[in-house]
Amino acid sequence: MAAVTLRIASFFWLLLAVFSTLTAASPTPSTLLPRTSFTVNNETGTIQVFDPSGASIVQGAATDGSGSNFDLPALIWIGFSLIIGLPMACAGIRGWRLTTGVGIGVAAAVCSWAAVINTVSSSGVGDIFLTAIIIVFFFFGFALGVFEVGRLGGITMIGLTGGIAFGIRIVLLRAGLLISSTQLYAINWVIVAICGGAGGLALIWFQRYALLFGCASIGTFLTALGLDLIMAKQDGMSAGLRVLFDRNGSHIAFLLTHGYTAPIRTRVLLIASLALVPILAYAQHRFFPHPFTRRPVESDAELAIDYPPEVVETKRSTFLMDLWDGARHKPDSVNRFSV
Repeated sequence: MAAVTLRIASFFWLLLAVFSTLTAASPTPSTLLPRTSFTVNNETGTIQVFDPSGASIVQGAATDGSGSNFDLPALIWIGFSLIIGLPMACAGIRGWRLTTGVGIGVAAAVCSWAAVINTVSSSGVGDIFLTAIIIVFFFFGFALGVFEVGRLGGITMIGLTGGIAFGIRIVLLRAGLLISSTQLYAINWVIVAICGGAGGLALIWFQRYALLFGCASIGTFLTALGLDLIMAKQDGMSAGLRVLFDRNGSHIAFLLTHGYTAPIRTRVLLIASLALVPILAYAQHRFFPHPFTRRPVESDAELAIDYPPEVVETKRSTFLMDLWDGARHKPDSVNRFSV
């Protein structure tokens, strides 16, 4: 018990240290601006950005932690994306606790990344430091997901993040995002939200299918990101994710000058990864037909020790157990993946 308490305390001290460092690196608070609320002046040859009150906003580089070319942060991201992405794409449904760990870990990594890039000031933080923050959040989320306490949360995150990963790739298919107009920028997030919501809600009625889709979607997204960092470096998906997620007022000039051009190689990877989602989901279903859980099902005799005989069947068919197993179906239900 003392060891667990020590680990929890260490985790919170680590978070405190991280945010203290970010605060120290950000002497002026960042400004979150709607895409249509700022004014840009380029008369002097240098882009100047003003908020709605007319005050100048100090600008800086919109770092996203992906590094430059093939430096250390870039190599870390390439390795991380491929190491997590390939197993999830090919065999995520058999990962059980590892898969639920990835579900929470990826969600924690995305949230921490978005939080940092939107709150740092114009001075920013180093790519290697930002990468370290995201990796730490991923592993703490992963550690939570592999234990019983994070089981249902991990399953839920697989559905949600799988849908979000699918929606983000749709939005990144065109230069400047799918809806490039600044006035209609929010529609891009509506598309992402619809995909994420669909992935999460599908878990209620189609547990196994939603898990298959989520695993394949997360895996193909990360694999495509890793390959894109090799092929297009930081000008491909990395740039698109910055344009989509970054609302920091200190990064407006950088985003306006660099933007997202959606290179042809990136678009090919995005389309291929989207097309592979149903294919790999079906392949996982065929190659791994067993239930998502690896826990043995208790026999009637074992259940009767703790439960009266009349509630044994009720215990067997609870919604939460059905959600965890992911492969329980009513006898007359139709398997959508059957041939």
